[in-house]
Amino acid sequence: MKLQMLFVLLFSGITSLFAQNTGTITGKITDKTTGEPLPFVSVVVKENGTVAAADVATDAGDFTIKNLPLKDYTVEFSFMGYTTKVVSARLTEGNKNAQLGTIALSEAANEIEEVEIVKELTTVEQKIDRKVINVGRDLTTAGATASEIMNNIPSVNVDQNGNISLRGNQNVRVLVDGRPTNIDPATLLKQIPSTSIKKIELITNPSAKYNPEGMSGIINIVLHKNANDGFNGSFNSGITFGEVPKFNNSLDANYRTGKVNFFGNVGSNFGKYFNGGTVSRYDVGSTNLIDVVNDNQGILAKVGMDFYINDNNTVSVYTNQNYGDGTATIKNDIFYPAGSTFENIFQESNLDGDNFNNSYNLAFKHKFAKEGHTLDFEGNYNDSKNTQFVDYETATGATAPTYYTDDVVDKRQNATANLDYVNPLSEKSTLELGAEARLIRSDNDYNTTRPLPNPALQSSVYSYDMDIYSAYATFGQKFEKISYQLGARFESYKAQANFNRGQSTFK
Repeated sequence: MKLQMLFVLLFSGITSLFAQNTGTITGKITDKTTGEPLPFVSVVVKENGTVAAADVATDAGDFTIKNLPLKDYTVEFSFMGYTTKVVSARLTEGNKNAQLGTIALSEAANEIEEVEIVKELTTVEQKIDRKVINVGRDLTTAGATASEIMNNIPSVNVDQNGNISLRGNQNVRVLVDGRPTNIDPATLLKQIPSTSIKKIELITNPSAKYNPEGMSGIINIVLHKNANDGFNGSFNSGITFGEVPKFNNSLDANYRTGKVNFFGNVGSNFGKYFNGGTVSRYDVGSTNLIDVVNDNQGILAKVGMDFYINDNNTVSVYTNQNYGDGTATIKNDIFYPAGSTFENIFQESNLDGDNFNNSYNLAFKHKFAKEGHTLDFEGNYNDSKNTQFVDYETATGATAPTYYTDDVVDKRQNATANLDYVNPLSEKSTLELGAEARLIRSDNDYNTTRPLPNPALQSSVYSYDMDIYSAYATFGQKFEKISYQLGARFESYKAQANFNRGQSTFK
């Protein structure tokens, strides 16, 4: 049993006082003919074709895009009934405030009698400890899965293997609806349809409320949940074209009557992905040719119910059911120049994997008389099973190829219970207290037919159990130009591991 005490001191400056390496783009949008301000015009800032930020103009036609890295941008202005206009903006150390002045938009040639403006662009909110990306249709059409749209979010990157990084660091924790899952992040992101995502939270300065996993930050994916009165529903479908098309679909619905709200969301995605590359080594003169073909499909369903006991107390229950299936063919050939002491190597591997992830959640929320004064209890159980079967064919030089297989079964269970109390002491200060218990159980069974000197080493069983109990306290305060947050977290944990291979056992 080990006792750890974490003290976290977080200072966040949201204005230019602390944003020494960022800049701002401002301006005003008007009608070219009348000179009148145009409200609610879409303003999209792009860097090399990738969306860096987006917002809409105010009622007076003004816009301000803050916290932009010092780079060259194009700014796109679009409004229904008007011709889209694109201008350039440069932010440098000597010019951190690019004032674009008045942007005059011309009416399009086609006249329409009436327009209903619906805000569906992606917007970004900057908070004391996180950046919130409200996912719009412009972002969901960028890809069929969460993995693909992540590459269109500033400071987030997903490589060809699906590994995600935040601000260049892969030590990042991925949550779904604020809760951890047992699925590997790379696999999880490929299974979530982009149309099922409501918003994405980038928590780059986690407070003491969060356990210290993911030192570079936390990415929280919030799925759609409707709570409007009566019956409501929406269906989204998308297709992304590359070498082959990729499809994603989602259905979001709810029925609220009296004190009960039933809600559900189901989404799917499927498609093929092609990757290839060449690696040249000048020291030995070799050329490595890599060709990868992935065929993946994923289904995600969320079903639940809210029971409103009264205006101040709500009980909620829901489940997330996630299934993914994928195959991959990987060819890896290494060629050496004539006369080399090395022989050419040819390898092909075929992978078939299945992922099942089930999550069950029970929550109770109490609202006190004061706005924002809340007490929350939440219990969550997550169970997953991942299987992977790979067969390998390897040939060296002119020798006959060798064949072997790897078979891996990974099972994990994760149970958590947490209590969170939030008290806004004033309009500018907030106190948060909480406690959490986490129980983690995992088992891994590995078997291979790879030729080994000792056949007993061709199989292994690994189990890992961990119990974590924690408590935290945070205090945050806002001033006119700066904000800060102080926090302390206490953790007690117990871990036990067992590894069996052949006739050896390690604990």
